[in-house]
Amino acid sequence: MKILTCFFCLANFILCLPISAQFAPAAGISGSTAIKADSSCFVSWATQCTLKRGLKQINLADSGYANVGISEFSLGEAAQNGVVSLGDRGIAILGFDSPIFDGEGFDFAVFENAFSDSFLELAFVEVSSDSIHWQRFPAESLNPTKKQTPSFGFSHATKIHNLAGKYRHPFGTPFDLADLPKVDAINTNNIRFIKIIDVVGCVDSLWGSRDRYGRMINDPWPTNFGSSGFDLDAVGVIHQLATLSQEKITENPRPPYFNTTKQVLVSSNLKRQKLSVYSSMGLLLFERFIPSGIQSTSINLPVGIYIIKMGTYTIQILLTSNF
Repeated sequence: MKILTCFFCLANFILCLPISAQFAPAAGISGSTAIKADSSCFVSWATQCTLKRGLKQINLADSGYANVGISEFSLGEAAQNGVVSLGDRGIAILGFDSPIFDGEGFDFAVFENAFSDSFLELAFVEVSSDSIHWQRFPAESLNPTKKQTPSFGFSHATKIHNLAGKYRHPFGTPFDLADLPKVDAINTNNIRFIKIIDVVGCVDSLWGSRDRYGRMINDPWPTNFGSSGFDLDAVGVIHQLATLSQEKITENPRPPYFNTTKQVLVSSNLKRQKLSVYSSMGLLLFERFIPSGIQSTSINLPVGIYIIKMGTYTIQILLTSNF
């Protein structure tokens, strides 16, 4: 009986080993999670980028830094402005006009410029509510590590999870905030910053990057040229507080949105509109009529959750500080 019990315990242990996992396949294959750049699921894109380049080759101090693109190329829609190369272990921190929240399914997607389903340059993804405390998505890589993937070598999407760069251009790799471990410093309903960190795909433990289980991540390396490392194209937002519960109408193709940084409501406002602001409990706080042609309306509110109605649109916003 003890032998049988030990057998079942061993079997369960083997089945639970993370190395047995297989993940979503390449773009265009059934079961893929890839999202195309022109998908209607995207409600906004990154509007700020702070860049810290890495070396072209991390183990060569005189190799110089990656130099393709500029930080502004990572802003706005994917497949529009070019890319910015991060270099080995380079970092890009993206900011947004309004916070990202944990909605149903994926919440945002990161775009890289991979030209095929198998030539993949990867990056870790972290999020923050305050730009001080960060939480990394639990990344996994099951690609073999006995032999270094060469500079233009191949990887398999089915062996990559929660790493940006899993899909070829113009498809984005989506991320679900629900995958993050729960920590007090990170409010997954108020994500204001996303950090992209290049994975050094070297299988030498002295230089390379590891996944959540301590496994080396093997991707094309070395890349001693100007476009070294992860080539960031864009970050598209799927769930953003300023666009929650918006309903599109044909007479006004540009829905209003609330810029929480400036506390300004922005809209096309093609005709005179009534603006109503409610508390989170539905209590009407104030109303005003906005004349036609006025596209920016200042709304100064204390910290809290509010519902704004303008015409046929309803927007829920979360204010965590006053500016």
